Amino acid sequence: MRIRLASLAFSFLSFAFLAAGGGIALSPLVTEIVLPPGSSYQDVIMITNTGDEPVIVTAQALGFIAPEGIPRFLTPDVDRYPFSGRDLLEIQPKEKEVGPGETAYFTYVLHMPEELEPFGGRYVAAIFQAFPKEVGEAQVIVTTRVASIFLVNPGTGAAPHFTFNNVRIYQSDEDPKKIVLEAEVTNDGNLHVSRDQIIGWIYVTDVDGYLIDSFQVETHTMLPGNKYVHREVWTAPQDLLPGTYQFHLDLWVFAPVGQKTQQYHLSLPVELSF
Repeated sequence: MRIRLASLAFSFLSFAFLAAGGGIALSPLVTEIVLPPGSSYQDVIMITNTGDEPVIVTAQALGFIAPEGIPRFLTPDVDRYPFSGRDLLEIQPKEKEVGPGETAYFTYVLHMPEELEPFGGRYVAAIFQAFPKEVGEAQVIVTTRVASIFLVNPGTGAAPHFTFNNVRIYQSDEDPKKIVLEAEVTNDGNLHVSRDQIIGWIYVTDVDGYLIDSFQVETHTMLPGNKYVHREVWTAPQDLLPGTYQFHLDLWVFAPVGQKTQQYHLSLPVELSF
């Protein structure tokens, strides 16, 4: 079993808002763990009341998806995600009072079943909601919700895999020097890939194969079964002449030791006019 506790600068984009808000904060934000079928892992999540009044904190487990790298939590009535790990996570206590400046400890147990259908990673969040302990008759109740995310890898046999569809490269209507590159990206494997496991570059060459420019692709953590439209914008040099140019995408997905690293390459010619 391998476990990685991530800081606020983890793979998800715009993810820090899940860590603190409205007077409470939590740690850890993200737990990435290898948990083979039939095994369990137990630890604690810390909730700190950073406000001036006591609060009641409730805890529950929800599955989530993250097509564009930002988690979308799934309530049980809409959770159809085949890799949801909602049933894998138990949290105790379900409710606890936390005084100003105090830190409460919530124990959790992650249990990976012997049989997984479908086989692959599981994705679950511990959701904590804080309510004021005392509410006046005319007071509006303000609640705060924060989340601790779990990325659970069953080990051997699980891997991400990407497909690219509807690839388009076109000039912006507002500014022809801005070239838009779009593709529908799907992780049709059975495991997430973290931002730090992906690196991609786009190279622009002229009709004779000479390099004009290159730039790195923005990436994010992507769960299995998720897809989104990826968009990059390249600003062509002011002195670039009209003509045909070749756009090359080179993407690497690094794998653990002993597993094969994946490489993807796309190349498309585009006619540019200015």
